[in-house]
Amino acid sequence: MKRLSIITFAAILLCSCSSQLTEQDFKDALTDYVENNYQQKIAQDGITLRLIQNVTVNDSLEYLNHTLSQEYSDILAGKKQAWEEKQADCEKDEKANILRHEDYMKKYNDAKRKYGNDIKYKNKIEGYLKAAEKLPSNHEEYLEFDRRRSYSFTRDAESLKADYEQFLQQGANDWVAQHPLYAAYDGRDKNEVLALAYYAEYQTTDGETLCGNYLFNNKPLSVEELPEETANITNYKQAENTPAESSEEQ
Repeated sequence: MKRLSIITFAAILLCSCSSQLTEQDFKDALTDYVENNYQQKIAQDGITLRLIQNVTVNDSLEYLNHTLSQEYSDILAGKKQAWEEKQADCEKDEKANILRHEDYMKKYNDAKRKYGNDIKYKNKIEGYLKAAEKLPSNHEEYLEFDRRRSYSFTRDAESLKADYEQFLQQGANDWVAQHPLYAAYDGRDKNEVLALAYYAEYQTTDGETLCGNYLFNNKPLSVEELPEETANITNYKQAENTPAESSEEQ
């Protein structure tokens, strides 16, 4: 399920709502929003509003904690995948170079048996051996061989692993607590109302009846639509308990 953009959400909620706003102010703001975004005209006196909730600083912090924790998990999973994919590349490269070593040694032994001490084939036989000696024959030799190269699969995999483990060790709680969006609420009264969420039903001048959930913020008064299929500050707790749709249904 999609989530309301954290950046958009933070921009909406950083200012508190004014107690001087009236229901008509919200209706006027909704009318402008619908007309500007959907090119539909709302009939005069055609809006009905029902308050869903007052969105407080505490609500905002809980939602940010939820959303940023999910973001942390996504980043952590990405770091782990990057490390594991590079490690798999490293193992493939190791196997390929050990097989090349074995192939040169087979050619060396075959040529030695076939030509023995024939001087005419001395350079060819020794060439196979020298080529084999430049390549690793086991894991320990591969590590030394790979680290000598300008690009090293081993070094890259180790770097990605260290980055993943460092992020894992930091943990979601510490990462969220240090996030600039979370820190922006420091010192705010947790009961301070930042926005109002309304269910709105309205009629267009064409006679169509439409409805939806909207978030209203002040300074200046602005509107953000909250689609039902999108996890947002008003429904994310319910969304967590909703079974995911199967791939056949999507």
